[in-house]
Amino acid sequence: MPTLNEYLGGLVASITDARVIADLQTVQVAEQYAKHDLLKHFSVPRMRIGDIELTIPVAIEGLSERSGYQLDPIGNAEFKRICARELSRFVGYVELPPVAAQKLLSALDAHIPKLVDGIRVSGDRIKPMLTFAGDIISNLFDIGIEARLHEGKFPDGYPQDEITKRCHELGLGLVNGVVDKPVLDQLAVIAESHRLREQRPEDIIHIRMKIGEDGMEWQTSERSDGTIERKLIPE
Repeated sequence: MPTLNEYLGGLVASITDARVIADLQTVQVAEQYAKHDLLKHFSVPRMRIGDIELTIPVAIEGLSERSGYQLDPIGNAEFKRICARELSRFVGYVELPPVAAQKLLSALDAHIPKLVDGIRVSGDRIKPMLTFAGDIISNLFDIGIEARLHEGKFPDGYPQDEITKRCHELGLGLVNGVVDKPVLDQLAVIAESHRLREQRPEDIIHIRMKIGEDGMEWQTSERSDGTIERKLIPE
């Protein structure tokens, strides 16, 4: 019985695998072109995935529930969403580029549980929130420099202490404390066609997904000390 995230993640992973297979085929074609007297003057054909729209029918089979500590009253998931949006705006973006945005979300996933534990253990929210703000803004600046936000001019004009203060104030405005309450967990779905035919039409939902390609490429640079650094950046 797959969960919704496993099912949708598997679809995206399969599309990624299709691109890998296509690129391997392109390499083989390029080698053939290079060996041919006439074809070596032609451009090598390469497939690129555009936007893919999927309509996926599923039926909800079950919803697991667990008890856990949550930021009160907003909840951890909503706190993460608002923080990601506002932190992007703090450094001049309505929305961060995809790779930088994903890294910021991963950093929030790492720091929010620490914030929850800090508030729960101390019974206070000011100091744990200040620690959270300092850590996540430090990560944000590292992400911004690596992703060359504002065409590599970041963090010029963005004082880290001031943005940390704004993040601290944002968090205090959203969070009153920590509460132990039920949390909706994994959503189990029915995706098999023969089982979907057995479901009532009103029990089936249709998920519309739009998937686009965002390629990565290696960038090689030489540091002032002579060492070579290679890192993946968006195309």
